[in-house]
Amino acid sequence: MNSKAALYRDVAQAVNRTLGRKAVTVEQINQTVEYAKRIRKKRGGSGLLQYLNTLQDRWFTPQEVERLKHSPRSKELSRRMLDLLVTEKVISPAEAMMLKGMLR
Repeated sequence: MNSKAALYRDVAQAVNRTLGRKAVTVEQINQTVEYAKRIRKKRGGSGLLQYLNTLQDRWFTPQEVERLKHSPRSKELSRRMLDLLVTEKVISPAEAMMLKGMLR
């Protein structure tokens, strides 16, 4: 299994364990990243940000978002996903650094 697939699996398992339900799948994460690439190319950074903001509301309730924020692995997995998004050319290294700074 490559590192991208392993990370997607790890993220999906951590989210689902934290929420106590099957909230996301590896395939959903993969499709989301691929769609984010297309949005970035067509609509730029602001279009990507709009898409990502709606994604949270579609996948999780406000209570679930709070549980995820307080999860012990939240920051670690978020940072790893940001690194992967740079590798996949969804976001730039500078954007990833800015977002990582917001994870404190």
